[in-house]
Amino acid sequence: MSDKKLATEVFNWLSTTPEPGTPVADALDTHFPGALPGIAVLKRTTAVVKSKYDMDGDNTIYGQSICPDEINNEKGDLADIMKEYWGEVFPMGGIGGAPYVGKTGFGAFSHHVPDDGHVFIMFGPHVGISKSGEVGKYHRIGQATESGSCGAILAAYAQCCSGDSFGFDMDDMQQSYLRSAIAPRCEECKSAANPIAAVTHAAYDSIKDKMMRIVNTKFGTGKLVILGGIQINMPAPYEDHYMPKFFQVLQEGQEPVDLLSELTFN
Repeated sequence: MSDKKLATEVFNWLSTTPEPGTPVADALDTHFPGALPGIAVLKRTTAVVKSKYDMDGDNTIYGQSICPDEINNEKGDLADIMKEYWGEVFPMGGIGGAPYVGKTGFGAFSHHVPDDGHVFIMFGPHVGISKSGEVGKYHRIGQATESGSCGAILAAYAQCCSGDSFGFDMDDMQQSYLRSAIAPRCEECKSAANPIAAVTHAAYDSIKDKMMRIVNTKFGTGKLVILGGIQINMPAPYEDHYMPKFFQVLQEGQEPVDLLSELTFN
């Protein structure tokens, strides 16, 4: 039995991952390969940075740039258990998950680092998968039908596809950013096998680029660890998943260290 198959069967046995061959499992594997249950991401990332750099909740501050949608912040979700592990959180994101706090916000955050301490940041957009395997749909508690996830990214994509010129709206700044981020990739996404999965990955690329522009390592001698990926809102009874796409350690005066392979089950 392959390591990947073994991992899938273990997660399925724990009711965290859908059974192979079901529509939701097929959608997850096809469009978000390598996605892991949130608890697995927490356990593995924290074990890696603890063993390699002795990072823990006492010497590290935690920030996250995710969409404020309530389905990303439920008890037991990755954002919640990350916050519980690290002890506190500095929210950096707005709709779609981009770090709208900018350079000034990161500067304020980085001034809170413990002496000779570290920073850990998790970021990424989110997307739903329905029980039928439809990407971009999620059944929220209390609603009779499924709704969009991420609604802001879906709206920005639809607005770009419409061909209308929305411009920049001071009263809707975050949505204006999402439109500007998605517009250059709109035609590419429209021609993809699954446009909604494609636009989610496109949104991730833009969010990652923005994150890397606003952060710096001038807060001291410690490490800046950045975990980037896509949050996947899964239908009950499964745990939400996270597809890691970026996991690096940065430090002033040092070359980046790529740890993404540490999140591959093999």
